[in-house]
Amino acid sequence: MCLKAARLVGLLLLGIVLLPCVPLIGQRSWKLVRWWHGRMLRVLNVALEIDGELPAGPVLIVANHCSWLDIIVLGHAFNASFVSKAEIGGWPLVGAFARAAGTLFLTRGAGKTSETSEKIRAVLDAGRSVLFFPEGTTTADPMPRRFHARLFAAAIEGEYPVLPVALRYCDDTTPADMHHALAPWVDEAALGPHFKDLFRVHDMRAQVRLCAPIDPRGYDRRSLAEASYLAISHRQSMAAIRAQRRAMSQSRSAA
Repeated sequence: MCLKAARLVGLLLLGIVLLPCVPLIGQRSWKLVRWWHGRMLRVLNVALEIDGELPAGPVLIVANHCSWLDIIVLGHAFNASFVSKAEIGGWPLVGAFARAAGTLFLTRGAGKTSETSEKIRAVLDAGRSVLFFPEGTTTADPMPRRFHARLFAAAIEGEYPVLPVALRYCDDTTPADMHHALAPWVDEAALGPHFKDLFRVHDMRAQVRLCAPIDPRGYDRRSLAEASYLAISHRQSMAAIRAQRRAMSQSRSAA
């Protein structure tokens, strides 16, 4: 545990040292950010499993939201700018890392959604994907809550595909339709104690399941949000069913 803590401190210090370098690298900076996310996953003993074909061009990525850990997992899996609530930009260290990674900060208020949509369009037009969590909050269940539709406008206006992504955390003992018990960060829980609990985990898998991209033509914001929600829900349900069937088959074989 002491060695693991030393590796974490070293990685955080390295991140602080590299922060000023990120803007200087330009369009290749995402590779450095992705490398840092990958090192953080190794320190936390989280193995990444990607099921599906990664996008070749810019897409609007939407995913269910479980924890702050989602940012590290999906930041390593995709070359994408995240959309985050504005207050995170003011968090010590976290805000600096988020800005360096190209995060778009969503300010609440009248007219602010269209402003954020324009920023999303600009990133997509520049050739980089954008990722956001349309539930607007974290949940303890892999099955998502209803999606907010506002930010789907950027995909419709620019005719960029929407890529729904189903995310789940588990180990070999996790029930097939649940997250690992220590993964969810919900109900405004304090970050410190949650990080401390997660830091003690010896083995966890982050399953990133890519759904089929959705062509936004013919959709409005609400129907596109609903289609994305259904795609992730179906992907989670089918994965859970297959896992349960495998467990039953193995149980019979052992008997």
